Amino acid sequence: MKQTVYTDNLKMSLLKPLNTAQECELLGGRYFICRLSALALLEQEEKATQAFDAGDMRQASLLNVQMLLDCLCDPDGQPIPPEALPSADALMAAHDNGTLLDAIATVKRHAVGSLEDAQKN
Repeated sequence: MKQTVYTDNLKMSLLKPLNTAQECELLGGRYFICRLSALALLEQEEKATQAFDAGDMRQASLLNVQMLLDCLCDPDGQPIPPEALPSADALMAAHDNGTLLDAIATVKRHAVGSLEDAQKN
C-alpha cells in the first residue's frame, strides 16, 4: 500500500509543470514570459513549418506571433488570460517584422533554455 502512495505522488510530481517567469524586453516593453511545454512547442513548430512549406506565410507568421502571446505570463508564471491579450493579427498590425522576429526569437531561446545564457553574454 505504501508503495502505491509513493508512486502516485511521484507521478503527480513529475507531471507538474514548473511555472517559472523570466522578465525580458519584448516589443519595446518589459514583460514576463514562461516556457511552453516541450509538446506545445513541438506542435507549434510543426504547424508553423507546415504552413511555411505550403507557402502560407500569413498562417506561419500568425502561429509564431500566437506562440509569443502564449508565452506571456504574470510574475508568478501563470498564463495571461487570452481575453487580456491582443490577437496575433492585431500584434502583427501594430509592430514591424524586425521587432516581432526579435520577440519571437527571444521567446524561442527561452523555450529551449538558452535565454539566460544569452542575457549573461
